[in-house]
Amino acid sequence: MRKLFLLLAFFAVSNINAQGNGDYVSMTFVKTTPGEDYWTILNEKWKDLHQMRANEGTITGWDVWYRPNTGSESDWDLLIVTVAKSIDSLNANAGVAKMRPDYSEMDIEIFQQKNIKARTLVYDHLLVNKGLVFAGNEGETPVVPQVAVINMMKVGYTDGYKYEQAENNLVSVNSLGNRAGWGLLKRLDALGSDVYYDYMTVDFYEDWDNWLLDREPSGSGAPISRQLREIYNLRDHKQSVPLWLAISVRPEE
Repeated sequence: MRKLFLLLAFFAVSNINAQGNGDYVSMTFVKTTPGEDYWTILNEKWKDLHQMRANEGTITGWDVWYRPNTGSESDWDLLIVTVAKSIDSLNANAGVAKMRPDYSEMDIEIFQQKNIKARTLVYDHLLVNKGLVFAGNEGETPVVPQVAVINMMKVGYTDGYKYEQAENNLVSVNSLGNRAGWGLLKRLDALGSDVYYDYMTVDFYEDWDNWLLDREPSGSGAPISRQLREIYNLRDHKQSVPLWLAISVRPEE
């Protein structure tokens, strides 16, 4: 079993810098508790902490995305994204005591209980950036626009490298169209046939209107390109989820 785990870990982390900027990305899918106002906790507490972490260079970005049209039946309604240059940095310097050094042990305990009551952590996934296209970007963690669409893909590790190359060969600044940017992420925390997705593409838009333009069929009747057909054959598109940016933190000058 240990040999199998090491083999899977090798496939997961090999060629990490083949494409993209190598950023590590933690995605926490959250279900908020009605009536507990988790937004206030995020804005008045956690945002300050992650701004400190970004200014110190521990992380390069922290974003909170809202999933529209959710209700009690939805499994999650918020996506919290933390970006760093190393895996160890994702959770470093993240304690309540750093956020509020004036808090007593009792204050910390009360806050932690309130925070737990206000949300449920549904999934916590680790990914690495394998493709990044933003106009004028030179490999840094981009400042994201208002709308993102995450596309969960099932590829399988035997076709992973070929899929990464195909996606990166297809997307360029000139091919973004209505998009403000694009990213390709490879999932690292889980592998196997029973894992729902192992890659994710992210399409970024300045607003909903530009996203809706891409949702409408072009009506041109043009045949699918060979490159796009290759991508279709390599992956199974599981789900697309549109998101609205609620909070964004980047290092301050």
